[in-house]
Amino acid sequence: MYDKIVKKIEEYDDIAIYRHINPDFDAFGSQFGMYDLIKATYPDKNVYVCGEFSSELVAKYDVLVDYRDVNYSKDVLGIVLDTANQERIDDQNYKLCKEIIKIDHHIVVDSYGQINFEDSTASSASQLVVDLYQNTKLQISKAGAGALYLGIIGDTARFLYRSTDKRTFKAASALIETGIDIVSLYDRMYLKKAKDLNVNKFILNNYHVDGNIAYYILTNEDLKMLEISRERGSDYVNMLSGIEEYYIWMAITENTADQNWRVSLRSRKYPVNKVAEKYNGGGHLLASGAKLQNIEQLDDLLRDLKELINE
Repeated sequence: MYDKIVKKIEEYDDIAIYRHINPDFDAFGSQFGMYDLIKATYPDKNVYVCGEFSSELVAKYDVLVDYRDVNYSKDVLGIVLDTANQERIDDQNYKLCKEIIKIDHHIVVDSYGQINFEDSTASSASQLVVDLYQNTKLQISKAGAGALYLGIIGDTARFLYRSTDKRTFKAASALIETGIDIVSLYDRMYLKKAKDLNVNKFILNNYHVDGNIAYYILTNEDLKMLEISRERGSDYVNMLSGIEEYYIWMAITENTADQNWRVSLRSRKYPVNKVAEKYNGGGHLLASGAKLQNIEQLDDLLRDLKELINE
């Protein structure tokens, strides 16, 4: 598989790299890391990163990226990272690519590439990109290695999730060998500003409990008052983790742009992805996302989650 991917990369002069909508650390990390792998190895190739880059997470990466528009008049190879199904690809112009390589670690629901490197047992898409790096002649810069490390740390919560295994640590070790400063990378991810304490306080003062399910709701007005984006509002979901009585915990944020409510679901043992799929979502066994068309649907979601717990 690794040599097959490299051979396909070598066939094209123009390569566009995509990831999913509402990107997290792994989405950006795997995208920027793959960009760096290709540019470090084949500097004369035209490599593009595609999607929306307004997220505050972008500033946490230092890969030097050329944000040019893709020239689809040429034959373009598309590489899609960390994206289970085509509907979630950020930039639907991927359809203009001559061929697609999919690299993903989610449960397989849509093998949309001509080449599909899919491993749902991997901790992250960034780990799979490191696997590609370790098993081929592809080169990487320190900035690219840092991007992939951020991706792995983000999707494993600092190696705490069940998806973490010896392959994850092997990948992290390979990145550390490039000379990255992991303390600096952790600071980029976790160093907070004083205003973050206001968010913590608001959530702890206003979260809800229904049986063994805990959740908080951030309306558009709440987000404005707290001076955070909707995406950032979801990042606090694990404030409700680590509580023995809470089997499932959620962040629910109002998304005025799409006129819906985004839900981030987490659990230590219950497969929340099964329920997320009923609400226009999906993801990992214990960490998934969903959408509610209106906040009144929350009652239905809570009922389905209680049924999951009682199965």
